[in-house]
Amino acid sequence: MALNINEQARKEANLRLLQRSVDRTITNLLGSATHVVLYEFSEESRSWEKSDVEGSMFLAVRPTGYLLVILNRNSRDNYPIELSADFQLQHNDPYLIFRQQLNGKIIIRGIWFPNGAERISMNDMMQIVLEDLRNPKPMAVPTVVDPTAALAALLSPVSLSGGSGTSSTTTTTTTTTAAPAPAPAAASVVSSSSVSAETPIRRESPSQQANQPTLDKKSLQLALLSLIQDDRFLDLIHAQYLKVAHARANRNNNNNNNS
Repeated sequence: MALNINEQARKEANLRLLQRSVDRTITNLLGSATHVVLYEFSEESRSWEKSDVEGSMFLAVRPTGYLLVILNRNSRDNYPIELSADFQLQHNDPYLIFRQQLNGKIIIRGIWFPNGAERISMNDMMQIVLEDLRNPKPMAVPTVVDPTAALAALLSPVSLSGGSGTSSTTTTTTTTTAAPAPAPAAASVVSSSSVSAETPIRRESPSQQANQPTLDKKSLQLALLSLIQDDRFLDLIHAQYLKVAHARANRNNNNNNNS
C-alpha cells in the first residue's frame, strides 16, 4: 500500500513540476521514462552527436495537443517537443529516433534509453498519439483519458461463471534510419519512476453509469497503456482472474464427482 501512495504522490509532484516549469496548461501525463539522453544528427558531418540534454522524459497532455518534455538535469532550459502530424518516429533499439520540421528546417534527433521497458512503453504510447494526430476524429481522444471508465469497460464482461474475451495485437512498421552513435556506457538515473494513471474504484448508480461516455478504441488504448503501469490495476485484474479460475476449477470438480 505504501508503494501505491508513493507512486500517487510522485505522479502528482511530477505534474505540478511540469505545470510550474514547462506549461501551466498541462492537464495529464500519459507516460514517462526515468532517464534519457538526447542525440542530434549533424547534416554536415552526417554523424550523431551527444547533446547536453538528459534527464526524465514525460508525454504530457494539454488543451492544444500533446507535448514531449525532457527535464534537463544539465541546464535550467528544459527540452519540450510539440507532437504534430508530421512528426516521424522510429523505434531502433536502444533509441527512439524522430524527424520533424521545425521553423522550416528538418531536424533529426535520437533519444537513448537505458531502460528497455520504458523505451517500449513510450514508443507504444507515442505511436497511438501520432496516429490520432494524423487521422483526427471527432471526440477521438479526450483531453484527459478517464482511467476509471476504461477499467469499467474492461471489467464489465467478466463474471465468476467465466466467459470468453478477445485480444488484439498492434504492430508498428518503421523505416530505416541511421542509428545514433553508441551512448555512454553508464548513465546516472534520477530517482523517479514511470508515471501511472491513478485508478479510483467506486460504485456508481445506474443513472451515473448510463450518463458515462463510451470510450472509443483509441481512448481505451491510451487509458490501458497508462493503467498497465499501476500495480493496483494489475492486482485487481489478477484477483478477478483468480476468481474466474477457481470458479471453473470448482465447477469441473463438481461435474467429475457427479459423473
